[in-house]
Amino acid sequence: MTKTKIIIFISLVAYFAVLNSFRLNYLYTTILDDAYIFLRYAENIVNGYGFVWNIHEAPVEGYTSFLYLVVLITAKYLSIDLESFAIILGILTAALTLYYVFLIYVHLYDKILSKKYSIIFSLIILTISPAYLFWSAAGMETSFYSMFLVMTLYYFLTLSDKNLNIFLKGILFGLLCVIRFEAVLFFIAAFYYLVKKDKSTFKIKISYNTVLFVTGFALIFGTYFIWRWIYFGYFLPNTFYAKTGGGFQQIVGGFLYIIEAFRSFYGFGWIPIFLIFLFFKIDMITKQTLFLFSIGIISLITTIFIGGDHFYYGRFVIPVLPLLFVLFPPVFDRFLLMSLKYVKLKPANTVIILFLIITVLLIFKPVYQETFGGIKNLVDGEKEILVVYDQSATTDIIYWQHGFIIMGKTLNKIASQNDYIAAVPIGAIGYFSKINVIDMVGLVDPVIAHEIFSPDAVRKWTPGHTKGDGRYILSRKPEYIQLTDYLTRKPLEKPHRRSTQFVSVREIWESEEFHRDYVFYPIEVLDGWYYNLFKRKQ
Repeated sequence: MTKTKIIIFISLVAYFAVLNSFRLNYLYTTILDDAYIFLRYAENIVNGYGFVWNIHEAPVEGYTSFLYLVVLITAKYLSIDLESFAIILGILTAALTLYYVFLIYVHLYDKILSKKYSIIFSLIILTISPAYLFWSAAGMETSFYSMFLVMTLYYFLTLSDKNLNIFLKGILFGLLCVIRFEAVLFFIAAFYYLVKKDKSTFKIKISYNTVLFVTGFALIFGTYFIWRWIYFGYFLPNTFYAKTGGGFQQIVGGFLYIIEAFRSFYGFGWIPIFLIFLFFKIDMITKQTLFLFSIGIISLITTIFIGGDHFYYGRFVIPVLPLLFVLFPPVFDRFLLMSLKYVKLKPANTVIILFLIITVLLIFKPVYQETFGGIKNLVDGEKEILVVYDQSATTDIIYWQHGFIIMGKTLNKIASQNDYIAAVPIGAIGYFSKINVIDMVGLVDPVIAHEIFSPDAVRKWTPGHTKGDGRYILSRKPEYIQLTDYLTRKPLEKPHRRSTQFVSVREIWESEEFHRDYVFYPIEVLDGWYYNLFKRKQ
């Protein structure tokens, strides 16, 4: 088994490393814009400015994962290039995520399945979901959090009940919650799992072990929570306030997000997967599988209530996908036995056919098309600037993230370090410009984050991008204002409706003060491509 584990881990690392290297040969970068928020924070902290977004401003908790930020800070202290480090860390933690999933499935089913490769096939089906490839090199905390979640659950189920182990389990859950706050609900579920009496839903028994478990958790998360509350001054992170408060529309948006997330994971590939799940039997459920599945359900419900996310490929859902798939190995094992009995097809052939069907249905996903594009560039020996037609902007644009990076580097050249720009999005612009950035949607701005939603904006629910305040932004008198968030073929003064969906952009454009105090200031950044800025009149 040890040899099998080594082969599986090496194969997973190779899979993510090779495919992402091809993607990087097609895209300018695989890193998402919000990841650059982490990188800017890490840089400011290492340079001695504290947990601040803008230098010499008050601290603001504008990042979504403290422990992930600590890892980046460590890399920056060691003078490691943060962009490269974030990609490599994502690849390794994505591989470790699925490796620990394999260990969990082996722990649950190794002694009861008739076909040992049912576990391997289940792992492969999870691995080939485009979501894992996408998030493995996105630079966000997603893969890191996913890895820590399944690792924590694995040791929670497999470590003995010795006092030290129970204490360690509490520490692991504490660290998990330092990565993402919503994991507190997983800790509560784990606590209930420990104290619940068998065959009873409501009867519990508090033992010395459970006290140790809670103590280990409180030592880590309690200490961190009190520190951050005192340091930043708010009970919850600024990003939470910026993204929530939308009432019923927020819940509807969260529900639609869940549906879209699952659709993006497999698309039509869900058809054969659902057919396999028809072979489910109720006696496949055990105490441990029910616990793991319940963690997945808790996560889905939480995601619905917080309104989801604006990124593709289900950032809030992919960490618990293996838990929602926890019954797939025994179901698939029964499916193989039934196919052998009625179809007279050897199990190995059945596995190969299913794998080919699902793979064919997935290769048309954009993340795999990026891989093929990278292979083509490698064969052709060239890599051109990626220009795509964007339906929301109804025009050709330089691929989004590359455009944001160009904007940031342009500002670094034309602006002084003390200048301010109001913009959305802010990640790459903030990281590469090195100037002060006012976030139009409030992710790193506590004033906008704590405002209520406008009725018109909340009906068009866009998580994390629904709040705004044009009057407040103008009151700060930034040197530059960016109303169009993509590069254009020719100067574009009036923002497209794609841009005016943001409350701040719309209110600024409709403001007499803005038109009185600012002048259109387009900059040609590449041959025939323009960055459309407005500059404050002297």
